Amino acid sequence: MSRKKTGSPQDNDQEFWNLAEQFIEQANSALENSEPGKIGAAMLYAATRFNAFVVASASVDRKEFMEDMDETMDYLSKQFRHMLGDNLRDFKENYKVYIKHDDEQPE
Repeated sequence: MSRKKTGSPQDNDQEFWNLAEQFIEQANSALENSEPGKIGAAMLYAATRFNAFVVASASVDRKEFMEDMDETMDYLSKQFRHMLGDNLRDFKENYKVYIKHDDEQPE
């Protein structure tokens, strides 16, 4: 389940949200055969691998790629922290809606 937050460039980008939903749906489907932690780790690895490709393919050459590595690491790390923080706060506020235990009902 994803939530749109305000103040991000992605907010008005429907393609971004559609893609995110597709990845989340695929992860949710994988819950039938895999543990959530393993799925999360695989998604994190896939995201890092794909972003390495994005940066490398946008570079003019290997030298430029290598020069941009530290800046890219800083940028993507900050983005991850920001997005994770947004989602953790969302789950904090909506825990009983998103996570239903047998003995709990949503408020």
